[in-house]
Amino acid sequence: MRIAAFDMDGTIYIDHQIAPATAQAIKDWQAAGNLAIAATGKSLDPCRNALRSGNLTMDFHLLNNGTVLTDRNFDILIEQHVPDQLVYELLDTYAGTKGLNIYVASMDRPDRLLWRGIDGAHPFIPHAQEVPLTDVRLSKVVLLALWAPGKQALLEEIAQWAQNNYHLGISFNSGLLDMMPPGNDKGVGIGKLLAHLNLTRDQVELYTFGDSYNDLPMHMLADASFSFPWAPNDMQSQVTHVIDDVPAGLQALLSGKV
Repeated sequence: MRIAAFDMDGTIYIDHQIAPATAQAIKDWQAAGNLAIAATGKSLDPCRNALRSGNLTMDFHLLNNGTVLTDRNFDILIEQHVPDQLVYELLDTYAGTKGLNIYVASMDRPDRLLWRGIDGAHPFIPHAQEVPLTDVRLSKVVLLALWAPGKQALLEEIAQWAQNNYHLGISFNSGLLDMMPPGNDKGVGIGKLLAHLNLTRDQVELYTFGDSYNDLPMHMLADASFSFPWAPNDMQSQVTHVIDDVPAGLQALLSGKV
């Protein structure tokens, strides 16, 4: 079986749209009998809306950096949560900080903005609902995202604070600090998908497409990995192919050139 895993933001979803050529290339890949999966930091609603914008249906979705797995209809197959107490203590400690936004993702709710210390929104979370801090109580959070543009030291301080107090996963992605249940990343998420399909790694030809550091765990698993000229240079050096766009990579795979 051949599987292609696609990051969303900066890979197939660029400037708030999926280009028709990209959507068609993925459909052609599927029509040839292969699986296409979304592997994204996005949560359910933003991923679904982005795919709808391109009239595109994926076979599976790895959401929130592999914390959640859904089928093609977005029915949840696997879901994990961060500890409630982490959410509460993070808000008690850092809500009120200027220059910092704090977002949460839950499967039963749209993405929410719990603390706004920045005017504007991160382009990956443009439509988060701004709600009171108390709105997070008794909510099963699958991912915390923190944005502090120009304040990398603050994000690193928060990441260290969290890891000193809790066992959890940490990822830096396009200016966001993501916190998730421990042991999760896009590579682990692909492992969950293979287990769900009752497949071992040697039964699959795996191809990965992504432009950011949180894509590296799935790139490391791939038979061939693809990134783009706009990806960071040190990221490009860790994939097998740097291509102009997703259609170029899929065409090479379908034609047997890769």
